[in-house]
This record gives sequence, C-alpha cells and structure tokens, in this order.
Amino acid sequence: MEYVNYEYYVEAYLLGKQPAIPETTFRYYEKQAEKEINRMTFDRVKEMKEAPEEVKDCVCDIAEILCKAEQYGGSDAPGPLASYGNDGETGTYDLSRSIYTEEGKHKKIKEIIEKHLGNTGLMYLGVY
Repeated sequence: MEYVNYEYYVEAYLLGKQPAIPETTFRYYEKQAEKEINRMTFDRVKEMKEAPEEVKDCVCDIAEILCKAEQYGGSDAPGPLASYGNDGETGTYDLSRSIYTEEGKHKKIKEIIEKHLGNTGLMYLGVY
C-alpha cells in the first residue's frame, strides 16, 4: 500500500509551499519513509486499509529529510559554523549536530515519528 501520493504531498502537506522533492523521485523517498514508520510502529500501519492523516504527514516529513540528506552527502552537510577565515573565504562546520549526517538523520527521523504518531497508539509496545 502506498501511504502517500505526490498530489497529497503538494496539496495537503505543503499547502502551497515549494516542493523539496521532485515528482520523479518522490515515490523512492516515500517508500524509504514507509520503511522507517513501519519499523517504529511494528508494521501496524501496513494492516490498515488507508493510512490516517498523521501517518501521511509523517511520511512527507521524513521523505523531505531523506531527500535533503542525500543532496548533502557527508562533508557537504550544513551545520553550525565552527570557524571562519576571511583569508580566502573559508569556513568549517560543526557536523556533530547536523541532521544530514547518518547519526543526525536517524535521530531526526525518530523525532519526526514521535511528533506525528506519538499520541496515536501506533507506537505502543504493550499488549492491547
């Protein structure tokens, strides 16, 4: 089941903002986001006939992070400026808190899932 289509992403999620993900690659990032959500919800969303709005928004949010992280491969990732030299205009960035590194990306994805799905019961580990 496809949780979100590009039309939902542009019209319902972005509400007129410029898309960060081109239509040609949206399905790839949407599928990657689905995997992250399924892992954190113990595949509960897979069992639903249609994904609720909270899940759809979560997929869009994660898909954007994944797309941006791929654009900024490793050392090109933006982060807080650690040092700057005006002798040739150089700068180094502190990537320890960047969401575009592997560690930062996984931490941000977990935060996004908790933000969107934390009160839905989908992340509940216990027995119903």
